[in-house]
Amino acid sequence: MAIKEEDYFRYLEALLFWEGQIQTGVFQSKFGLSRPSASKYLNRFIEEQALDVYYNESEKAHCLATPFTPKLISDSFTEYTQRVIDAHLHNSFERSPLRVLAVPHRKLEPQLLRPILTACRKQSALDIRYQSIKHNGETERIIRPHSMVNTGLRYHLRAYCEASDSFRDFSLSRILSAEPDYSCKAQKGIQEDTLWQTPVELVIMPDPRLSLYAQQVIARDFNMQNQRATIVTNAALINYLISILRLDFQHPNPEAQQIVIVPECYRELSARGFLWNG
Repeated sequence: MAIKEEDYFRYLEALLFWEGQIQTGVFQSKFGLSRPSASKYLNRFIEEQALDVYYNESEKAHCLATPFTPKLISDSFTEYTQRVIDAHLHNSFERSPLRVLAVPHRKLEPQLLRPILTACRKQSALDIRYQSIKHNGETERIIRPHSMVNTGLRYHLRAYCEASDSFRDFSLSRILSAEPDYSCKAQKGIQEDTLWQTPVELVIMPDPRLSLYAQQVIARDFNMQNQRATIVTNAALINYLISILRLDFQHPNPEAQQIVIVPECYRELSARGFLWNG
């Protein structure tokens, strides 16, 4: 199989395995194919992999009828997200000098992710069973998710929660079941998520406890201008960004800390009530 075709087939398998459906137009657009070429590759993929697939006229999609074991990809959700974000990742680790640090994988299952991904795409409601640490047990929630977020160590779902009448973050690995809910009357979606719609800037600088030379090195590392670098995100994600950059605490060793939040930026974020620890 040519590298190009292998890339196509890996992408198709990732979509079908995790989402349970493939729309020819999505595949066509992702790779810049003509409609006849996209249909040819898709039909060939289904036939060669001997998959049990049917065409859903209302969804305009080829849908999975029975589960299958992937042959071209791993069952890692991270690989799925990488291929959805960039369909042209075809260099294997064996042929590349790039290495990715291994981190613990959270438990995620395609049977559970399929209705969640569909709900995000359609902005529809889900009835979920959720393991809540705060409530020390399982809870049932009606949610309307709009986005899935990779924080680097876990995936969470940004969703409107009917019970709390607010937008919350739900760890994907703690969702035990997810079923479509057609009785949910709340129509709040991504446009009503105020924190998600509020852009914020995180301004960082070298740790001032470092020597001037060390500060210059750190500034170059982070592509800073005038000892400052600005990262734009939104208010719903700012604390995850701060956590990833290890800015939610001060390490006693400045060489380990390396960067800090510019004081004026910290005061502004805290005054606006955006910081968990502010």
